[in-house]
Amino acid sequence: QYSIIPPDNPVIGIIGNGAILPCRLQGKIIPEKLSVQWIFSDGFTVREVATFDGKNPQNPVLEFQAYQGRTDFFPSKFLQGNLSLLLKNVRPSDKGKYTCVIFLQNWYDEVVVDLDVAAQGAEASVFLDGHAGKGIGLSCRSQGWFPAPSVVWLDSQGRTRPEEVTTQSTPNPSSGVFDVMSSMRLEPGSDREVSCRVVNEVLNATRESRVQIADSFFPSTSPWMIASLIILSVDLGILGAGVYKMKREYSHVYFATIQMEMLNLK
Repeated sequence: QYSIIPPDNPVIGIIGNGAILPCRLQGKIIPEKLSVQWIFSDGFTVREVATFDGKNPQNPVLEFQAYQGRTDFFPSKFLQGNLSLLLKNVRPSDKGKYTCVIFLQNWYDEVVVDLDVAAQGAEASVFLDGHAGKGIGLSCRSQGWFPAPSVVWLDSQGRTRPEEVTTQSTPNPSSGVFDVMSSMRLEPGSDREVSCRVVNEVLNATRESRVQIADSFFPSTSPWMIASLIILSVDLGILGAGVYKMKREYSHVYFATIQMEMLNLK
């Protein structure tokens, strides 16, 4: 008599936006005899989300505490079999399975909808962190991702760079989204064009920043040159001290000669 049309694909909810959890019923529906219950589970927690009870026309919709002000049914579409639920202001904690339970007269069935949650973060930015050995330390940062993204460093040809990379994602305590930072060291003689690509696998979305590192940013003085400069400065210091000593001794001799000549004149 009735049958539920299963959803085609998992639903992806964008954090901060709304997501429709589909639940469609085939058959003639009498809203006054209809009861719909939505239940959430994530493997650890099971809780009721919202219910519609057609037998209670004065107050047919009930939202449970964790979802107050965040859900809506579509009563005007019940006759077409649309028993879907709108979940507003999606949060990271909303990720999980939602069961649509339908009671209609003496008939009962249910269907499970998977909700995946995602967010594309801000534009990636590449920073120069200063000299690191003979090279330059680079870091790439971006905020507001969910789930934690991956970071890929690319060269001028769009190929993955060979340098060792360290990536860390930190969840925001209040929002639950991730801030990501990735770092690497660019050595002299390597490809100077560097791209940082931050990837959200769920949304298949990326943010990318590209920079060209000029030669002037690399350390210009080698250790051998520094040693030569130190030796040269020491040699110049010794030479300067010798010249000063000779000038001082010459001054004493010259002054003594003048004194002798003055005595002879007397």
